[in-house]
Amino acid sequence: MRSLWEAIRALFEKLFGGSETLRRLKALDAMEENFAKAKRDNSDSLETLKEEIRTLEARALHKKKELDQTHGDSNRIVVGEIERIFRELDRLRGRETVISANLDRVGIALAKIGEAKAALRAGVTDEQFDDIALEVQELFGQLRESDRAARDLEKEQYEVRDASRVEVEQRMAEVQGVEPAPVALTAETQKRLKQLETEEA
Repeated sequence: MRSLWEAIRALFEKLFGGSETLRRLKALDAMEENFAKAKRDNSDSLETLKEEIRTLEARALHKKKELDQTHGDSNRIVVGEIERIFRELDRLRGRETVISANLDRVGIALAKIGEAKAALRAGVTDEQFDDIALEVQELFGQLRESDRAARDLEKEQYEVRDASRVEVEQRMAEVQGVEPAPVALTAETQKRLKQLETEEA
């Protein structure tokens, strides 16, 4: 994405230099093409994200069924897997928010570029044109920031909880199936699993 932002920045430099209408229109056409590409890229990312979310939700439901059939350490492993799935879902939903905001901003930028082109053809003053171009430049800055935020979300890591002391007798009873292991799913995870089960039904 960096080369796209650099290309748009170079086009802004052309826009703000002098009052040559034809040169500015060409710069706006090129910028419109770049923003249209950004829109396609963000739309594709959103579709990929939706598919990843659907896959993780299905995996969470599968793990819930597996959890109902396990005991002992297997139970703890499945609980950990479910918790990790929901952490990953939260991370993906954060990216979804950023990408959706990008799509909104790109739409506004494209509308402003159309407005700037119409204004140039109508023969507006340099000052009036600069006002419109500055709005587009501001949107461009916001898009670069949210693109950076999306990359930061991709790098986000989750810390594993500290291990607790082992209760040998209780663990042996759990492994032998004599005493069921306490389900250690958080209340929030249980609530979200129930919501997924309801949606699937």
